Amino acid sequence: MSFGIRGTAILGISLLVFLIVSLTLAVHLSTTTHLVVRHAAEKSTMQAQQIFSGSTRVMARAQRGRLGGALRSNRELRALLDASIGYSPHLVYAMIADRSNTVLMHSQRSYEGTKAPSRPRIEQLQEMSALRQLAVLAGQPQIFETILPLSLNDRPFGAIRLGLAGSLLWRELSPAVRQSLLLAGLAFPLAWVAAYIFSNLVIVSLRQIAQGVDRMTHGEFDTAFASDRDDEVGQIAAKLTLLGRQVQEDRSSLISEKAKLEGIVHRLEDAIILLNSEQAIIFANPAAETLLAHPLVDAVGQSLAQILGEAHPLVEAAMESFQQQHQPVRNRSIQLGGYHNPPLDILASIFPVLDRDRIVGGMILLKNTEPLRQIQSIVDYSRKLADLGKLTSGVAHEIKNPLNAMIIHLELLKQKLNDPPDSVTRSLEFLGGEVHRLDRIVQGFLRFVRPQTLELRPLNLNSLLREIVRLTETQGTQTGVTFVFRLDDTIPPINGDHEMLRQAFLNLVLNACQAMPNGGTITLATDHTIDGVIRAHVIDGGTGIPADDLDKIFRLYYTTKPDGNGIGLSLVYRIVQMHGGRIDVDSRVGRGTTMTVAFPIT
Repeated sequence: MSFGIRGTAILGISLLVFLIVSLTLAVHLSTTTHLVVRHAAEKSTMQAQQIFSGSTRVMARAQRGRLGGALRSNRELRALLDASIGYSPHLVYAMIADRSNTVLMHSQRSYEGTKAPSRPRIEQLQEMSALRQLAVLAGQPQIFETILPLSLNDRPFGAIRLGLAGSLLWRELSPAVRQSLLLAGLAFPLAWVAAYIFSNLVIVSLRQIAQGVDRMTHGEFDTAFASDRDDEVGQIAAKLTLLGRQVQEDRSSLISEKAKLEGIVHRLEDAIILLNSEQAIIFANPAAETLLAHPLVDAVGQSLAQILGEAHPLVEAAMESFQQQHQPVRNRSIQLGGYHNPPLDILASIFPVLDRDRIVGGMILLKNTEPLRQIQSIVDYSRKLADLGKLTSGVAHEIKNPLNAMIIHLELLKQKLNDPPDSVTRSLEFLGGEVHRLDRIVQGFLRFVRPQTLELRPLNLNSLLREIVRLTETQGTQTGVTFVFRLDDTIPPINGDHEMLRQAFLNLVLNACQAMPNGGTITLATDHTIDGVIRAHVIDGGTGIPADDLDKIFRLYYTTKPDGNGIGLSLVYRIVQMHGGRIDVDSRVGRGTTMTVAFPIT
């Protein structure tokens, strides 16, 4: 409901006058009521003290068993009781009662010998606030008593009780109340007239200022507030004109700075999420939406738990930070699965925002560790190449030449032997095969550190795994190892170098055989994910790899085998990287190891 400027001014002044008149009326009536009650109480107390003096003298002369008769028969005391009623206009009776409230002497003799009723004391009325006193006196008629105890030989005997009529007190106050209400009633019309005159003096200028402010609310901050007044209204108009110009300048600067800041935040690779005190999202940059795979930018106002779920690790970390209040969560490792395949590792930092030890919000920073891991992988790989470069020059020199000599002498030996036995022929063939295999290993060392051109062609991963089993089945049978296939026939071919991938999976299968010296089962499996990633799994039930060694097994020269050289898994890692894939390890000590090689879709 709108009253307009004039109506608002009239209403405001009327309310102000109402408050002033009400306050003045309350103070006046409170003071008057307080004075009347206090004066009546003082007079009744004074009269009670006079009766106390007379009764004390009578009681001192009377015999103990005849105190009541002595008091009633004393004319002076009777006259004092009767006179007290006329002394104060508010007193309606005066009496002397014993400890059992039996009336010994009363200004109205018919009440003598009866039980005196219990009535509120005048002190109770005095303890009330003045307005409460006025309300009590204006309400149901009551009698308030002034009570002065009597004692005989230092022992309580009874009391002098004087009754003050509340209706008589109200009769004394009512003229002042009527007069005050009349003056208050006259004040309102006078206030309305004054308010109307005052509003006409300022309404024109105020309307102009209001119109200018309306234009400012619509973005016209260059509005000029014209006013020919030299008073406070004119000063307000001038100040508003200056304020509009400053707001226009600040607004332009703020819009520019906001655009720059939003551009910076939106281009950040790290995710930023701002929460309020109820953990509802008030801001999220696009990086957060990409990292969490949820539409956070359009989810402003919703709680983090509603969007991600109560069991999400980020929600649990945020709740922990908010509960601890002063303890932010820094660089907590969180794994995001489900919508990320393979699961994505991130570092989450949550900082609660405090205002006077009360949480008013929070900021979440999320960092994707995958780029850091890739950089670390590249650094480690470069270090391996540097180390292996030193080795290969010696390997090529010290091993390749003797191998060539061995191959030549084996051929000469075959030529000199005329019709050798079958066992000798098989041995020579075996030695030749092993020498050639050793030569291929040397060539593998060289390929590990020298740039190579992949001979990519469509490759059936299932066929490659079957070929690996045929090569290792004889060796596995000797140690009690059996092979089980769990192959997905629907996977498409991959683009790969047959020889290099053959060497990589051969190393993985041989490692699995060596991990089960007492025999067991090796499972070779293939599958593909929804995203089209093709995976091959080599699963053994061997001794497993300790957790502390999992991040070291692909390091060059690192081995836990007494006769190992620490090259096999490094070579596997490099071959998989050259094919744009990745290799993951899941191992439990005493339960076995799963090597998973993932290739991108072609």
